Amino acid sequence: NCAISYPHPEFNTGRALRTSPIFPRILNAGAQFGQVMGYERPMFFKLAKPQSLDLGLLGLDAQEEAVSSQGETLKLPISITDSFHRPPWFQAAAEEFQASRERVTLCDYSSFAKMDLWSSGYEVVDFLQYMCSNDVDIPIGHIVHTGMQNQWGGYENDCSVARLAENRYMLMSPSIQQMRSYTWLKRHLPKEVVLEDVTSLYTALCVMGPFSRALVARLTSTSLDSRTFPFFTSRYLDIACAPDILTMNMTHTGELGYVFYIPNEFALHVYNSIIEAGKDFGLKHCGYFAMRAVRIEKFYAFWGQDLDSYTTPMECGRGFRCKMKSDLPFIGREALQQQLDEGVKKMFVMLLLDPIDHNTDLDPWPWGGESIFRNGKYCGTVTTTSYGFSLAKQICLGFLQDFDDNGNPKFITPEFIKNAEFEVDICGTLYPAQCRLNPPVLPKKVMLEGPDLTPHRHKSN
Repeated sequence: NCAISYPHPEFNTGRALRTSPIFPRILNAGAQFGQVMGYERPMFFKLAKPQSLDLGLLGLDAQEEAVSSQGETLKLPISITDSFHRPPWFQAAAEEFQASRERVTLCDYSSFAKMDLWSSGYEVVDFLQYMCSNDVDIPIGHIVHTGMQNQWGGYENDCSVARLAENRYMLMSPSIQQMRSYTWLKRHLPKEVVLEDVTSLYTALCVMGPFSRALVARLTSTSLDSRTFPFFTSRYLDIACAPDILTMNMTHTGELGYVFYIPNEFALHVYNSIIEAGKDFGLKHCGYFAMRAVRIEKFYAFWGQDLDSYTTPMECGRGFRCKMKSDLPFIGREALQQQLDEGVKKMFVMLLLDPIDHNTDLDPWPWGGESIFRNGKYCGTVTTTSYGFSLAKQICLGFLQDFDDNGNPKFITPEFIKNAEFEVDICGTLYPAQCRLNPPVLPKKVMLEGPDLTPHRHKSN
């Protein structure tokens, strides 16, 4: 029995196996959960929690325990996208998105993979310089974004690297990369370097939005001004009454904010302190659907969705993050140098669907995997998509290629997108799209309701 599954399918069994200490709190806050690597994470929040799975959970408050003891079973609310059109969680994600752009939100990053590396001497620096395509010999307390390439230049890991000491680093990667990144590092690990997967040792919370600095300032006595604590640096801060919390001045969405890596025994205290301090700023919980929309509007590529082992930094506009001007060797350097010399055969782009032709309320949405056409000829595939709440239109990210008459890709340049008409095939209908190599300038205010436009007649593919 074969069927086309709806977007973002979820398992109904084997759930709540990996949860953070704040799981009961965000459950009570209305979280609707999705899982990645077995880890439960909130996809969006709403007050009324749908009952979709019989499952006994730990850490309930007294009232829920009483109900459970009377024979009632708490049911895990699972995020469901049972449509190819406007999803049922659209409004919830819209409000979380608006709060992230205009006020402040709290996001659970606990499922992100976290690796700790150290050595007695300089060996860990030499090791990571060989593994990473960016220069990681940075000052203590600084953070750099880097890829780890294979011999063909493709991404085996896409991570942020924080230098905690002369001989110690922490690596943060997308959740889906936990085993992959650990295995890749372990495969090349010299005996002088120690590698530890510390994903389960920390609860990671992100305070994100323009009010994030004002909120965090309520929780610590340390100055947070841009000179004392600049972007892409880390510090150990006392947060509320929790000591030495590793705090990073960065987010994974491009918005202002801080990420706290909290030892699990302090997680509930820090979470409760953030919630209490956030009342004066209109703090709102934020799920991964809204976070996804924020990063896609910023044109941020994501490993496992946009990037993979066959995608290189030169093909997705990240060549500036590679230490090609130095003479330091690293895995994949020769392949990347060849692309610099000869050019690339695919290019990462952003496609903005015309809201006059694509009606968000009536037409099917793009969900990834759609074909892209240039002047009526197939030229690529969509990788990830989201509704752009700031722009009031659908956004698609994907790769373009220029095929010859035999279907073989040719070298491609930015000229390929100029003076050309692009369309995205959604369920057999071609929708016009603006193709870009850079993100648009985003308005400061979010447009939750799109313009009232009458859709035109479309071309069927």
